[in-house]
Amino acid sequence: MAANSTIYDIAAEAGVSIATVSRVLREEPGVSPRTRERVIAAISRHNYRPSSIARGMTSKKTNTLGIVLPKLLNPNYAMIFTGASDAARAAGCSVNLFPWRSIVGQAENPALALAERRLDGVIICVEYMPQEENARFLESLRELRPFMPIVLIGCVPAEVDYPAISYNMAEIVRHVMAWLIGLGHQRIALIGGMESDQDQKRRDVGYLQGLQDAKLPFVSSYRVFCGGNPADGENALDGMLEQLQPAYWPTAVIALNDLVAMGCLASARRHGLRVPEDLSVVGCDNIFCAPYLLPPLTSIDMHQQELGARAVELLLSGENKREDARWEMVFRASGGPCEPDMRERKGE
Repeated sequence: MAANSTIYDIAAEAGVSIATVSRVLREEPGVSPRTRERVIAAISRHNYRPSSIARGMTSKKTNTLGIVLPKLLNPNYAMIFTGASDAARAAGCSVNLFPWRSIVGQAENPALALAERRLDGVIICVEYMPQEENARFLESLRELRPFMPIVLIGCVPAEVDYPAISYNMAEIVRHVMAWLIGLGHQRIALIGGMESDQDQKRRDVGYLQGLQDAKLPFVSSYRVFCGGNPADGENALDGMLEQLQPAYWPTAVIALNDLVAMGCLASARRHGLRVPEDLSVVGCDNIFCAPYLLPPLTSIDMHQQELGARAVELLLSGENKREDARWEMVFRASGGPCEPDMRERKGE
């Protein structure tokens, strides 16, 4: 057999998980004698030398952490990485950055791609994803767990049993809804996100709760699902406005993030809507350009650098706990009171 066989070759031949192979390598209990014999026999046939992984499990710490981010172009994730990198440096560690899409696109399993780096631990930022991809993600977590500590950050489902710092998006959107309704808005749109998302803390839960709190009806035309880029937001609001009579256009939009909000601002300008007089726009993430948009964007500050730093602290401490991430609204000129609708007063 080839000398460069991987732990996955051993697991496949022995008919076990890589977690079981790692327990055999470390001579840990919890493996039946018969299974242990099968694994040892597979190791022998493959002439397996688990240098990079086994040394990472048994040797001294490498003072290297990993952070897995969904995207690299979104400034939101750059701020998370900055916070994690600064905190790690202060603790005498370095941080290696791994884009999630590039890992899952590799031929080998994502868990193996991380395990072979000999990291002392990894922070994984969770985004909402399709059900089939979510299942693969959870399986990768289970396979990676024997090799290193894991801390999850971002939109972490409640049922995932790992140390985590998560955003309660339902709470955030319900708060924004209450603020907009208090300013007189009743036709409020929610733009962005995935329709298949079923997490209890998702935006739609807060959106519906906000409507119920104010005894307002749910209007399906005001809920548009789309991606997270400016073009997605622009196309989403374009489609909504073109399908509705002007008298029924929303007076406020809550966007998935600031990038989607940027697209909504572009769409509003093209349709002759003044912001905030005709349409209030609220973003999320409070990225660096939010104060410099026209008008400056009201947004939710997610304190991403603080989140990244706290994730490093949690990873290094070994605490098995879940926390809610801190957030706050930043009020700027894109959000304001609902003015008397000129379209309705003109009888349109």
